[in-house]
Amino acid sequence: MKSLLREEIKKKRLLLPENEVKAKSIKIVKKLWEIIPKEAEIFMFYAPFKKEVDLLPFARKLLSIGKRVVFPRVSEKDIIPLEIFSLKDLSPGYLSILEPPLEYSRVVKKIDVVFVPGIVFDLHCFRIGYGGGFYDRFLAKQKVRTKIGICFDFQIVERVPRDPFDIPMDVVVSEKREIRRNEWS
Repeated sequence: MKSLLREEIKKKRLLLPENEVKAKSIKIVKKLWEIIPKEAEIFMFYAPFKKEVDLLPFARKLLSIGKRVVFPRVSEKDIIPLEIFSLKDLSPGYLSILEPPLEYSRVVKKIDVVFVPGIVFDLHCFRIGYGGGFYDRFLAKQKVRTKIGICFDFQIVERVPRDPFDIPMDVVVSEKREIRRNEWS
């Protein structure tokens, strides 16, 4: 069931025109400015892959105002959270997704806000990713204050199939709405 839903929504996302991805991404970034905890200092982003919501301009802005920005680096089956100081630090890594170099980046132990990509989210803030379990393993081990799922509105369904190891988000944000876990749990 997960794999069928994953493939259906992934195909739909890949059909989005680039200008629509950009316009909807801008709307999502505006919503994020309104909901991120004001005291948050350390933010973990992702580099967009296959027409995911693009938060790179948001990361750039946070860097420019002195916030700390972290990106994931894949090491075997795990994510290593590495701080960057410029988006120019990122280069193609796992699956050609932009990631920080291990050599001079700093591993971060505690993160205030993690923006989590996904293919499908539900009204209870659970998600389906690409199937590797990278984010579920990472979030189970990492100290994170707020987990924010990021997607386009058509990627939200009533309920996704769940496994015991699936980690729910605190909030899911699309260009049209935000869903808070405590509203539906």
